Amino acid sequence: MNFGIIGLGNQGKLHLQNCLLRKELNVAAVADTSKHALEYATNRGVKRTYANYEDLLRDKNVDAVIINLPNYLHLESATKAAEAGKDILLEKPLASRLEDGEKIVSSVEKNDVKLMLGYSLRFESLFRELREKIVNGYFGEVEIAEATNISNGPFAGRADRIGPVPVPNWWFDKELVGGGALLDLGIHMVDLLAWYFGEVESVSSYLGYTFNMSAEDAATCIIKFKNGPLAVVNAGWFSIDHLISIGLNGTSRNFSAVFPPKKSRLRFIWNDFKSIVGRGASSSTAEELKYFVDCISRDVEPSPSAKEGLLDLRIISMAYEHASVLTQAKM
Repeated sequence: MNFGIIGLGNQGKLHLQNCLLRKELNVAAVADTSKHALEYATNRGVKRTYANYEDLLRDKNVDAVIINLPNYLHLESATKAAEAGKDILLEKPLASRLEDGEKIVSSVEKNDVKLMLGYSLRFESLFRELREKIVNGYFGEVEIAEATNISNGPFAGRADRIGPVPVPNWWFDKELVGGGALLDLGIHMVDLLAWYFGEVESVSSYLGYTFNMSAEDAATCIIKFKNGPLAVVNAGWFSIDHLISIGLNGTSRNFSAVFPPKKSRLRFIWNDFKSIVGRGASSSTAEELKYFVDCISRDVEPSPSAKEGLLDLRIISMAYEHASVLTQAKM
């Protein structure tokens, strides 16, 4: 199976590494506007590189693409990939706006291609096991749920072999990014909770603007599931200490956990490498790729699908629509 990778930032490089180490895959081509990024791929054996991703989409040797582009380019790139007949693994969110997400879903259905969203947390054993236990009634009826994702957001991982890398300007333009910490980090937790508990009844939120950015850098989102718990999602771009946590309070049992246990970005990449060469436990991004390839091979719809990604966007849109200001800028 021949893959093309569009966008070679941190996540794109991670996908490239995972693809190169899978025997059943061939990275036929990559695309990026950065010569340094294309050189990175060439040095790892990729034969064809493109400065324009539309040229990659015209490459008949490419069967499927992994798209790792800024939020505001998701609509254009995913739609053009679907029109080119390529199956798509698209990094979350589906789009920067709900209406753009609807257009992507329409294009995917019209062109009869598969689109899977890159929600890697779904492929972590902890979160998969939690879903099984919820379905099996291990916690009884879950009445309260809490999910938190805190980091330094767009400021994370801004270094390479030469030195510091500036944050791209689009992160500071609300029209381009579509939202702040809630859309960027909170959507991971919204997706998990929607996967666990289904249809949403109501949503409200509180947004914080500590660092005087156009989009929120802190958010607390309150979700009432129609046939499930009252849930709280916390997201933030304000801490250099990355934290993901989840808590469930049920009529039979309670549960809380912090994930991951103090792992740096470099450690994540190293663990991905070890998992593929058989020297460590399988990682979420490696499992995500394996599952996507399997879905294409068996001609089955992947999950999280484009429609699931659209549901997450609807929840986030409701949160922004029913938002109150939590903190004013301090800078």
